[in-house]
Amino acid sequence: MSIASVPARDHDRADHVPALQSCVSDACVSLPIASLLPADSPRLEGEDPHHVRLMAELGDELQPIVVHKDSLRVIDGMHRLRARAGQGDTTIRARYFHGTDNEAFLFAVQSNTRHGLPLTREERRAAARRIIGAFPAMSDRALSKYTGLAQQTVTRIRKELPSHGLQGKRIGVDGRARPINPDEHRRIAEEYLRENPHASLREIARAANISPSTAQDVRRRAAPGERTRESAARQTAPVPRADADTRPSGAAQLRTLELLARDPSVRHTEAGRLLVQWLRLTTAVNQNRQLIAASVPEHCAEIVARAVRVCMADLDEFAGRLERP
Repeated sequence: MSIASVPARDHDRADHVPALQSCVSDACVSLPIASLLPADSPRLEGEDPHHVRLMAELGDELQPIVVHKDSLRVIDGMHRLRARAGQGDTTIRARYFHGTDNEAFLFAVQSNTRHGLPLTREERRAAARRIIGAFPAMSDRALSKYTGLAQQTVTRIRKELPSHGLQGKRIGVDGRARPINPDEHRRIAEEYLRENPHASLREIARAANISPSTAQDVRRRAAPGERTRESAARQTAPVPRADADTRPSGAAQLRTLELLARDPSVRHTEAGRLLVQWLRLTTAVNQNRQLIAASVPEHCAEIVARAVRVCMADLDEFAGRLERP
């Protein structure tokens, strides 16, 4: 079933781009390699010969490729196809994808961010531009999930492109339409709550077209004394000294890491999971640096110090690369 044919659901849940795997057939077929067309791939430089050789070494362990049913164009598995053809095979195992050309490209991008040879940063950015053109209502968070880009990067890319007439809404990962500017909908929720103080969270959410969690936050802020408490907290909050250490505490670092680990654009990619593991290890070492320093043998101290400085320089270069647009 095509994504475009998914029936509309309640509260603005429509044909949003759900799990694309539902468009791939369960049955596996054997297709002539000569009948298949090259992929409409997000890879700007085509297939990597070295990766093709690696695929060839796996032999029968290769997973079936995915082919667009209507066009017989390869969606996922061009490296596997090249490997089979290079070994003299005339057929290959495949599964059919049932959907439009744009949906097929989205599936190709999603597949290449989850397994196989990772897409480069520029390839993912180029894919994001094309997906925004094909699915202008897709939210930045949903797009980051499919491309593996940071949500802030997706936001910058969208701002560089012409407007697509979104009529104030975007479709999120869960398929729900939400306003681009949520402040207006919060105001509507506050007015509805004033007129209906005993309304349920679901009723408030439906009236203002917001999520129940946002409705709960609106109700909490509207509670008697809440604004007074918030104002008092701001007034009594200590002003940090100019010469104070501005580095986040260990607890703050861990909270930031857990938020990063839950981000779909991070946790759904092998590189993202490796990044989180790396940062967790770095945090653990930092929190125990005195114990670790005391355990370094005296004759190894100079070697370790040089190695740490090299690592610090590499980390600084890595941080600078991330900060560049």
